[in-house]
Amino acid sequence: MTLGTPERPIEILVVEDNPADVELTQRALGNAPYDHNVTVAEDGEVAIAMLRNEGEHTNVPRPDAIFLDLKMPNKDGWEVLKDINDDPDLKGIPVMLLTTLQAESTQLAESGIHPSRYCRKPPDRIRIKAFLESVIRTS
Repeated sequence: MTLGTPERPIEILVVEDNPADVELTQRALGNAPYDHNVTVAEDGEVAIAMLRNEGEHTNVPRPDAIFLDLKMPNKDGWEVLKDINDDPDLKGIPVMLLTTLQAESTQLAESGIHPSRYCRKPPDRIRIKAFLESVIRTS
């Protein structure tokens, strides 16, 4: 089955604590020309539990792509990205970091932790489409 079709929609995990930013991301995704399902994690701890199907999150589908905010309570996006990169079962999932500050982009470049892409908030429909196209090509 081809990823992004009604038979095999793209599973997307949005990790974001701000409901307004979740709405903006979902709106940008709404114009994507691919069938998709969106699951939202309100912080990094919940995201990792979902990714590992732990606790009450045993039925959460494995995402094909992750949109990850950097600034969150409990476990921030940096920690989540590190956990993803350190876990052999998760490190292949493409991650787009969502950031508000240019300084975060610089910090990212210096961190040695490499997401698939990053995008300044609010997310840009063109970048989201390009990201999802790359996810489909590599699936």
